[in-house]
Amino acid sequence: MTRSLTDYSAYLFDIDGTLLRPGSAIPGAIEALAALKAHGKAVRAVTNNSRMAHHVVAERFRQFGLPLTDDEVFSALRATARFIANEKPGATVYPFGADGLIYELQEHGLKIADSDDAEYVVAGYFPDINLDAMKHAMRALLNGSRFIAINTDRRYIGDDGQIPGAGAFVAMIEWASGRAPDVIIGKPSVTIVEEAVASVGVPASECLFVGDNIETDVLAAHTVGVPALLVWSGVSTPADLAASGIVVEHTADNVGALATAFAR
Repeated sequence: MTRSLTDYSAYLFDIDGTLLRPGSAIPGAIEALAALKAHGKAVRAVTNNSRMAHHVVAERFRQFGLPLTDDEVFSALRATARFIANEKPGATVYPFGADGLIYELQEHGLKIADSDDAEYVVAGYFPDINLDAMKHAMRALLNGSRFIAINTDRRYIGDDGQIPGAGAFVAMIEWASGRAPDVIIGKPSVTIVEEAVASVGVPASECLFVGDNIETDVLAAHTVGVPALLVWSGVSTPADLAASGIVVEHTADNVGALATAFAR
């Protein structure tokens, strides 16, 4: 690969294993983001978070020292709202999820339905789930609402251990309605990457996706025509890459390679 790490217009980052590890930033992550911004590059932190509005997630990232503005955090919630607003502006949506979902939907001009009369049902992580909400979501789906899953993560790691993820809540109304989601937004679906690319306003080939997982980050990026930088600070290893047969445009120990490249 002859293209330099500095040659792209926009940089899209996975979070866990790429920018953050439990309790701290990955070495070089703060410097990498600072270098990109100093050189006028567009940055997006792409996260499957389906609980909190993007500005709340951004504040949590800043607590780890990551120099990210609210608008530079591109969550699955934000991607979901963009997707629906682009597909049907002003649509009515039944939100089967957390308060952050309602915020993002309203920010994108979508109307919140409080009964089974909705054009879309959006399902994600729902800590305050109750039977009434399940009933309305199920009936809306039986009535023909379009079914959007924010992501289908089985579980995630919380402060006190493993917690059911958004996929567990999606599965409840999927089982009750007998319908699978029409669209899944978050990784490993490519939809969130497509929406993140659209948000920076440059061609996919001018973006670089930086991640630690061959099966989710690299494959999703390549599917939509985005080159990738695979880092060894998280899930995948050089042996995994060799066994996969996938050709990745760039590899590095961690995201600090970006700061080093811009310092040259």
